[in-house]
Amino acid sequence: MKLFFYITTIILLSFLGCSAPKNVENNIKEPKKSKSKNLSDLSEKEKMNYDFMFHNANKERILGNYQIAAGLFTQCIQLAPSEPAAYYEVAKIFDHADQKQLALENARKSVELDGDNYWYRYFYAYSLQKSGDTENAIKQYEKLIELNPENVELYYDLAGMQLYTSQYPEAIKSYNKLEEKIGVSEEISLQKQKVYIKLNDIDKAAAEVQKLINKYPDDTKYQGYLADLYLANNLNEKAFKIYQQILEKDSTDSFSHLGLYDYYRNIGDKEKAYKEIKYVFENEDFDIDSKMQILLSYYAFTENDSELKKEAFELSKVLIKTHPTEAKAFTIYGDFLYREKKIESAKENYLKAIELDSSKFAIWSQVLLIDAELQNYDDLLIHSKSAIDLFPNQPMFYFFYGVANMQKKNYQEAADYFVLGKDFVIDNPPLLAQFYANLGDSYNQLKQYKESDNSYEKALEIEPRNIFVLNNYGYYLSLREENLERAEQLSALANEIEPNQPNYEDTYAWILYKQGKYVAAKEWLEKAIANGGDKNAVILEHLGDVHAKLNNIDKALELWNAAKLLGEGTDLLDKKIEDKKLYE
Repeated sequence: MKLFFYITTIILLSFLGCSAPKNVENNIKEPKKSKSKNLSDLSEKEKMNYDFMFHNANKERILGNYQIAAGLFTQCIQLAPSEPAAYYEVAKIFDHADQKQLALENARKSVELDGDNYWYRYFYAYSLQKSGDTENAIKQYEKLIELNPENVELYYDLAGMQLYTSQYPEAIKSYNKLEEKIGVSEEISLQKQKVYIKLNDIDKAAAEVQKLINKYPDDTKYQGYLADLYLANNLNEKAFKIYQQILEKDSTDSFSHLGLYDYYRNIGDKEKAYKEIKYVFENEDFDIDSKMQILLSYYAFTENDSELKKEAFELSKVLIKTHPTEAKAFTIYGDFLYREKKIESAKENYLKAIELDSSKFAIWSQVLLIDAELQNYDDLLIHSKSAIDLFPNQPMFYFFYGVANMQKKNYQEAADYFVLGKDFVIDNPPLLAQFYANLGDSYNQLKQYKESDNSYEKALEIEPRNIFVLNNYGYYLSLREENLERAEQLSALANEIEPNQPNYEDTYAWILYKQGKYVAAKEWLEKAIANGGDKNAVILEHLGDVHAKLNNIDKALELWNAAKLLGEGTDLLDKKIEDKKLYE
């Protein structure tokens, strides 16, 4: 397609004798007389040929064959260069192909040849606008209005362009002319109100809304608009007066109560403000989405304000009472509870929201996060499986299900779901690394060591400094006494990334132990104990084993007994103590 349009461009530009669009500064003048042919200059045979090509070009355009259509319209231009219709049609095709400059040039040519044609000039104005020449686009809309003064849509177009270019007084004039044509309307008056607000002329903005009040005296919403305008511009008493007038007509008008809530907040009367907002929340007919927006604003500002926080909790409960079948009500309450670390209560509300509407991914995610945070792996197992059934393409749920199965020692099930879930990960390297890391752990428990090592290596390809993988992978290699050089490399990096961590120091020491480097292992285990490992039975037992290797059996027994007191040693610990001998 690009090649075709490139060739067509050469044909058109060479024929038109120009290399770039002209800069049209003023309204287009009447087209100059041209020696080029128009239809009246053609022979009957040429006319028939022109009509045939033009008809087929339109047919191809309608069918979506734009390349063929453009070629046929180009042939029409070559045959009758002074006929505007083909330029107009070609301009539209170039516009469809997003070739703005060529669309603009051909639209300009069509208007030069027939400046009275509404559609030619309208498309030219549009092309100028699209190419960014708003100044000349405005001039074309003005010319169109001059030629078509009764076409109200043109006034909207002109005013829109004037607003876009920040010509606010000119836009007001255009809207005034439009208002003269069609009378006072909500669309025009509210648009003018916005313009006057931009001009900081609140009195004229208010006058526009007053027009609507005068025209529709029984519709209180316009009074509400005026009150809101006053309130937004700190004209509190004027706003208050209008809200009172509305409530005299309809005491249940929630928008007025909401306005009074803002009014009382502005003047610092918190008690009355809360009374008004509570009335709104108790109104079943006031939509829940607006109430949610109010609570979200509370969420943003209540973290360090105990008084507002209390209001937010009370309003959340009112929302649930008023809309007991809406999942949103329970969700927002759950969010407030979770922020306050009331995790169990938050979970209860999230689960109620799911009971009412199970289609929300975010709520399921929050429930699973809470299950994991509470280390409630029974619930995590159930909830994550339900989430997978509902969202089979979401990797996060596979991950949680795999983690829950690992904690329940269902290692094969965990591995199977880690394998399934990782293929759904898109553009999230950290999550993919976690899948492979947990696959490594699962396969290791299943004694599928080759698969375990491959999984760890893939995790490290994504995150070379993933400290948990570095530590676990290195430790498991040491237990198997395989590839100990790789194990030492991994564990050394873990200790470099996070020094003075006793578990990582113990892993490194154990790898050195397996390599027969007992003195070095002893030094690293002593570091681990100095950094808090004295309360860890495994570390104490390991140091005892090292002393046994160094023929210091009394020190070994002391450390083995200390490990036994903590009650978390290996299965061989009692035998070592009883026989005063190292067993491995």
